[in-house]
Amino acid sequence: MGKLSLEAKVGALVIAGLTGLGVIATTLNPLQFKRGVEQKPYLIYFSNAAGLEKDAPVRVAGVTVGKVVKVGVKDGKAVVEIIFTKPVKLYKNAVAKIETMGLMGEKYVEIDPGHPPAPPLPPGSVIEQTQVPASMDQVMTSLNQLLEKFNQAVTTPDGKNRIAIIMDRINQLTASVNKVVNDVDTLLTENRKNVKKLIENALALTESLREELPQILDNVNNLTQQLSEVTLENRQDIRQLVRNLRLASDKAPQIAANLDQLTKNLKELLNEQDTKNIKETLANIKATTKELKELLAKVNSGKGTIGKLFNDESLYANLDKTVKTLGSLAEKVEKTQVYVGFRGDVNTRTGDSRGVFTLKVEPPEKDHYYLLEVVGNSQGRITYQKYYIDTGTTTGWREEVEKNYKTQFTLQYARIFNADWLRPGTKLVLRGGLKESSGGVGLDLLFNKRFMLVSDLWNTGRKDSKGDNIPPHLRVGVKYFLNKNWFVYGGGDELLYHKWRGVYLGAGVLFGDNDIKYLLGSMPGGIK
Repeated sequence: MGKLSLEAKVGALVIAGLTGLGVIATTLNPLQFKRGVEQKPYLIYFSNAAGLEKDAPVRVAGVTVGKVVKVGVKDGKAVVEIIFTKPVKLYKNAVAKIETMGLMGEKYVEIDPGHPPAPPLPPGSVIEQTQVPASMDQVMTSLNQLLEKFNQAVTTPDGKNRIAIIMDRINQLTASVNKVVNDVDTLLTENRKNVKKLIENALALTESLREELPQILDNVNNLTQQLSEVTLENRQDIRQLVRNLRLASDKAPQIAANLDQLTKNLKELLNEQDTKNIKETLANIKATTKELKELLAKVNSGKGTIGKLFNDESLYANLDKTVKTLGSLAEKVEKTQVYVGFRGDVNTRTGDSRGVFTLKVEPPEKDHYYLLEVVGNSQGRITYQKYYIDTGTTTGWREEVEKNYKTQFTLQYARIFNADWLRPGTKLVLRGGLKESSGGVGLDLLFNKRFMLVSDLWNTGRKDSKGDNIPPHLRVGVKYFLNKNWFVYGGGDELLYHKWRGVYLGAGVLFGDNDIKYLLGSMPGGIK
């Protein structure tokens, strides 16, 4: 038998995809994949397993290796039974913890298998070491407790603000210091002339002493010499001594007058009122300094509410724990990729056009994503209104057909699987949720980063303008990226309804985080 052509393979894949979509649309049961690997059960006891559901994934180093098969309660603790669908070897020192995946808060079990020299842990055993990360409720509770302690610390029993009291005392200290400065400045201003005169007199006295002191010393030396010779020449020596004393007497009044003036100026400078002000200022500074030292001593020793606030280790521990938890959450949000784009297409048979704004959020795990779209559809949506009519003589019902063109929304969760069985590197994407304001599912096949096969089935139970039921809306086509951002797409539209069946063609653009940052940074006055 010859090899199948590429067209035959694609046709077979489309038929298989449509069959799968039909099963999903009719049964609405999730697909379950079973692998031919021995399932190994283990038990885990958690103090709190909030948000963890049955069939949640079990991961080792971020890789899914099993699932949760049962969640129950025993002796006040949560009992979680898990199985491994891939070969994983556990040891006695293995650790199990509950982690949060993605923005939607999906819970899963993360396993650290442990390592030797601990002995192996056989299937059916209990993984004894567990960790439960802090939830957002615990974080908010810690913040509320922190704020409550802070409010208690800064408020007195009678409702006064302790910080305001401290600031008032600091203001009083500042006012006292300012008063000292003002008093000194006033003192110098009022006695500026006296101080200047005092300095002038001191300079004059210094100059006089500089000129007269050598002469006085000479006179003293001569007197001493003359006294030593008094026994020899009494008369002549006495005359010389009188002349020297007379000369000293002539200079003495001027020196005494200078000293009297200096004393008078000092008394005027240090009058009674100024001395009193200086004493009061020094007393205020001493009292204020004493109070400040006592206050700081109480704070350092942990006394009083303010002292407990600055020395309470539990307060620091709660704040540190809160900051670490918020940091971990911010790191997960930072690694999440966001894509924004727009596309438009037209049905070549009916002429109906469709414009779609897309927001795609891809968590760091890269195995799923969330899709939000705002759709404007010129085809509109047909609805029926039934009215009761009473004319007084006859009664009846009247049904009117209405067609509206309201904006429609798409909100879907997509799961990504490896499809190496078809071709190495191929990805299979299953989508489900809200599709253009109605229930819908989708199946995509990603051959590489440029080329992919897409299909959607939605809007079941719809009717045409005559009120007849028509099949769901089915689209199957391809999408091809011309470069990193721009793409074209097309395929078959309304494949299940022969009246509207046609071909659709369209084009669009999709930007990632880095592209948006580049565009905003390159705009005049944009974000740098």
